[in-house]
Amino acid sequence: MIETEKGRAEVTRFTIDLAIRLGLIATIVYVSLLLLRPIAALMMWAVILSVAVYPLFNLVRRRLHVRDGIAAALLSLLLLVLLLAPVVILAASAIESLDDYARLLLRGGHVVPPPPESVKSWPMVGARVYDFWLNASNDLRTMLGAHMEQLTSAGRWIGRIAAGVFLEVLQFAGAIIVAGALLAYSDELAGTLRDLAARAAATRGRHFIEIAGSTIRNVSQGVIGIALLQSALLGIGMLVADVPFAGAITFVCLVLAIVQVGPNIVMIPVVIWTWMYLPALHAGLFTVYTAPLLLLDNVLRPILMARGLPTPMAVILAGVICGTLAGGLIGLFVGPVVLSVFYDLLAAWIAAGRKVEADDVPAPAS
Repeated sequence: MIETEKGRAEVTRFTIDLAIRLGLIATIVYVSLLLLRPIAALMMWAVILSVAVYPLFNLVRRRLHVRDGIAAALLSLLLLVLLLAPVVILAASAIESLDDYARLLLRGGHVVPPPPESVKSWPMVGARVYDFWLNASNDLRTMLGAHMEQLTSAGRWIGRIAAGVFLEVLQFAGAIIVAGALLAYSDELAGTLRDLAARAAATRGRHFIEIAGSTIRNVSQGVIGIALLQSALLGIGMLVADVPFAGAITFVCLVLAIVQVGPNIVMIPVVIWTWMYLPALHAGLFTVYTAPLLLLDNVLRPILMARGLPTPMAVILAGVICGTLAGGLIGLFVGPVVLSVFYDLLAAWIAAGRKVEADDVPAPAS
């Protein structure tokens, strides 16, 4: 057919038309992604939040018998309060603590308590730590003046971290507002997304969407939910025990729990501090209260993260850890979703291969 001049011309024209169409589509996609790049992180957080809280949104609109827009607005307002209230309380607590220590320092009081004699018995570094601690306790102003350059560098570093945290909080607040808008049109958007997935991957497309949604909800409950519960309970215990900078330590515990490091590296020194400066009874009660909480995530997280999913727990946990290392907090959710879909594709491919092999086996002769 194509050996004739007319056939070759038709093939050439079809090839040129296809190349032009593909080029135009690629250009439109590239420009669209380029325009969306500044708000890509915010939009990803909005999608993750809307998927994670959709069961709660569904419960609110059913129980209160309100329209989708009102239910989404109420839920967004609740999430904003839950986000901003701890930040405001933490900031106020930090400012108040720093102000108290500054006033105490100006009066010449002991900002740093004297070291216990047991510090001297620490192997290798005990004597140096004891001398440094004792100098800081006796004359902190002189010690700060001698290390002003290092303190200035540390102050700049802390300032950059504080600015980054402030911008992240603002971005998260914006993502909550956008998530509210997505929830208000959740039924229409979910239908469009399912149709798009079915168009891209036929019958398995809708299955992949269900896996992605279930994985996001399970990870949010198993990681974020457990981290919030664990850090809140630890913070209550530190407030009752009157641990200095309890708010800041609680925030650090929350961050460490979310990134899968765990609050143990912060709370173990706090427990040691209570035994050094609190009465034995109070320190014992604090230790008994804190020890089970440090193991709380190891017990509840596997139960929540693997609940109702066909994906093994090891795959989800690998996605959480690898995603966090590769993409930060967003990767915490993207990683499990990608690995869950990959695992499902791999399992389907292996099952299809076994089915083909079974069909190729000749039936035994009768």
